[in-house]
Amino acid sequence: MAETTRGSRDGTVPTAVAIRSAAVELFHRQGFEATSQRQLADAVGLQVASLYNHIKSKEQLLATIMTEVMEQLLSITERRVEAAATPEERLLAFMSEGIRFHAEHRLEALVGNTELRSLSEDNRARVVELRDRYERLLESILRECAAGGTVSVPDVKMATYAGVAICVHVASWYRENGRLPLDEVISGLLAAYAPTAALERKK
Repeated sequence: MAETTRGSRDGTVPTAVAIRSAAVELFHRQGFEATSQRQLADAVGLQVASLYNHIKSKEQLLATIMTEVMEQLLSITERRVEAAATPEERLLAFMSEGIRFHAEHRLEALVGNTELRSLSEDNRARVVELRDRYERLLESILRECAAGGTVSVPDVKMATYAGVAICVHVASWYRENGRLPLDEVISGLLAAYAPTAALERKK
């Protein structure tokens, strides 16, 4: 049976889940370097020595968080894109899912955006590889759209960078209790991003 730790409404959550959640919160609030093993252990009610029964190191924990988040984003986005019938639908699916994911996983995304420098060379390379794969997916969709002539994309590379940036930076300003519900935020950003603006108006 998996070990549990205090931290959920019913009193316990799996220890690995509690450690990950506490790490995301601490890394976001005070930064990776400023977060001590003692603080992380205290946050989940463990002794420091016991913490290492669940993680290899603080840096490996950060790498796992960043890798898992990117893998989850890619998996969800690729499924949505593959289910779309046309390049235009694939573009809308990519952007919609990217915006939604970064809004719903704000802290993980913000940690990923700020702490890449804290990873070892090998771990950093793995995260960068996943980010590049995400970027290449959007670039390939935009090239399809441009080739079909239904979407104006004068510079595919620039449109790729802009599209990824729109998705990623949602994490820095979106709030669940903010002025607009998430579906309206998604529609508004699709209308503001040039390659999807005309497609959004046709919906």
